[in-house]
Amino acid sequence: MDLTTGEIEIDGTEIYYEYIWSCDEKPTIVFESGYGWSLENWQSIKKKAAFLGNIFLYDRVGVGGSGNNNLPKHSGQCVTNLRRILQEAGITKPVILVGHSFGGVNVRLFARMYPKEIAGIILINFVHEEQNRKMVHLFSEEVQKQYLGQFTVEATLKEFELSLDQVRDTKLGNTPLIVLTGGSQHHHTPESMTVWISFQKELAALSTRSKHYFIEHAGHAIHIDDPEAVVKVIEEMVGMVLDPDR
Repeated sequence: MDLTTGEIEIDGTEIYYEYIWSCDEKPTIVFESGYGWSLENWQSIKKKAAFLGNIFLYDRVGVGGSGNNNLPKHSGQCVTNLRRILQEAGITKPVILVGHSFGGVNVRLFARMYPKEIAGIILINFVHEEQNRKMVHLFSEEVQKQYLGQFTVEATLKEFELSLDQVRDTKLGNTPLIVLTGGSQHHHTPESMTVWISFQKELAALSTRSKHYFIEHAGHAIHIDDPEAVVKVIEEMVGMVLDPDR
């Protein structure tokens, strides 16, 4: 395996990335982190995932090792940046996109904008476009305050909600899709958790070729709470991509 680390310049901003390449026959797996999270959050699965495919990780603008700029940070801009980053890195074949939380919004929008460049999608506890309207008010007052006050790292709350609008009603056709939902999320009330589960089921139906797994003991960051479950799903997705009849 060959590990390349470095920066790619996008609109005058240096974007930090890591690329683990093993062979051309394997698909490239691109990881899209949750809001404000650097690529370091994938350390728990990176090494094992590298035996399944070529691995590409990066930090979005304003996060981790990447620089910052004054351009918008909504999903539309994130997707534009990611596509340019992949092109600059020489990744030309369709990729498997893995999106966690807000990263799932970016993944869905990428798939809608560039469907021919997507081989498969894995979504981990990903954001639903209606959650701010239909779920957040069901949180406890303390959790509501924490949730609405978190948008200071990259996208503002306004840009986050614009991102939800950008991905609204996006379908994934027959793109291979695996959804992972954590069953132990203590920030939820029983009422908000019920809505969250319904959202996850709804989004799992976006593709005609999808699977949905509940990881009962895992929280919001399943790849950290249960790395083996996520590695197993990546292996399954690689199989689905390589064997369309699977």
